[in-house]
Amino acid sequence: MQELAEKGLDKALKLGVEYADVRVIESERRTISVKDGKPDKLSHTLGSGFGVRAIVNGGWGFAGSREMTQEAIHKTVEQAFRIAKASALTTKKKVKLVEVPSITASYETKIVKDPISVPLEEILEILISADRSFRDKSPHVRSTSSQIDARREVKYTLTSEGTRISQKIYLCGGEGRGIVRGNGQTQKRTYEINYGSRGYENIEEVDLSARASQAAIEAESLLYAEVCPTETKSDIILDDSNLALQIHETIGHGSELDRVLGTEVDYAGMSFLTPDKKGNFRYGSKYVNFVADATIEGAAGSFGFDDEGVPAKMVDLVKNGIFVGYQSSRETAAEIGDKTSSGAMKASSPLNLPLVRMTNINLLPGEWKSEEIIEDTKEAILMRGQNLYSVDQMRLNFQFGPEIGWLIKNGEITKVIRNPSYTAMSYDFWGSVDAVAKDDWKMYSVNGCAKGKPVQGIIVGHGGSCTRFRNIRVGVKGGN
Repeated sequence: MQELAEKGLDKALKLGVEYADVRVIESERRTISVKDGKPDKLSHTLGSGFGVRAIVNGGWGFAGSREMTQEAIHKTVEQAFRIAKASALTTKKKVKLVEVPSITASYETKIVKDPISVPLEEILEILISADRSFRDKSPHVRSTSSQIDARREVKYTLTSEGTRISQKIYLCGGEGRGIVRGNGQTQKRTYEINYGSRGYENIEEVDLSARASQAAIEAESLLYAEVCPTETKSDIILDDSNLALQIHETIGHGSELDRVLGTEVDYAGMSFLTPDKKGNFRYGSKYVNFVADATIEGAAGSFGFDDEGVPAKMVDLVKNGIFVGYQSSRETAAEIGDKTSSGAMKASSPLNLPLVRMTNINLLPGEWKSEEIIEDTKEAILMRGQNLYSVDQMRLNFQFGPEIGWLIKNGEITKVIRNPSYTAMSYDFWGSVDAVAKDDWKMYSVNGCAKGKPVQGIIVGHGGSCTRFRNIRVGVKGGN
């Protein structure tokens, strides 16, 4: 890998590029799934390839190939050079990059057990057991499915500025769901092992069968539950994967600087968090603090260095409610006058151009205990589980419909309600936060975060804890 990358960079320098970087990647992924109590699919894939970026006369060029030969990398470098040269003829602004020191380094995910080498039979036993547990608790079950997924990526990155970085990164996680039908209702309840940059120990530490059983009990309760109150306002409490998805879709995508600048809007639009708002716009209450942090050991969005060779770091996005920073690349940071990149450039494959992508976008812990938030709440709806949602192309207006809800009355969690939903504007929503817990803070994952065309899907992390939002519009009309 290193020899191939060096040959590619040498070719780029001989062509006369202003800047070039080469990524050579080898990847492996194994996914095992079960459906309705029986083995369903086994996918075990291997891949390799390289991607080349070049700047010529102030214009970008990119090309990639899966043919791992000297001839192929020379042709690919030449293609990137020609594209950059052509881009320079039409570009309105010459590319500028913030400076980074040249680095020679390596990084490897800390694991106890290689998740890809675990015997197939062992994983199937876990999945079938979880499937059986759901079915044992649900007489109205119609369909069940679950899977465990493991990935390994070995990457070598070098730049014309002297950077040489090797990385080996693992990801491992799983999920399951059951669909139940009865009493004129069809409902779904999911359970998961959040993805992490860990080994198979991430699976072993979780009792998936217990989670499946609880999911089935809750799915059954939804069949006979009252519908969420409609067209009213209520306090709401979020404390699980739905909170993670809320973070993901509003502050996560909203703070990606390429979206803000309009240089990457193909898949899901732009952002209302324009540069004039940095440092002065109130995005949330004083209790709201968001960071992008790629340094958290074991989290899904963690790594050593991004695809531009920028070291992983933690950067503030929202501090005491004020919007203060972006997720950025070397180019986008330079465009708004920042001195450093946030280290957020990633590509999902060697054939894809790196984009500004989320790492671990976290709502930092507050001062409350989760049980204190419940006890302090006179009336609210606790909502859990990722289900349906919609966000406008500016990441401003949204509607979320979690899987399940519970009414809270006088500090106690009472009856289940079905089809809960809520809607708001992003800054009003986070501005309504008046309590954030510290004791139940944990990392979650969002799988298949999509961006760009052709679409690039990645797994990212989000940290959060029990959080209360005041006076939110719930029960959006149309649910029944």
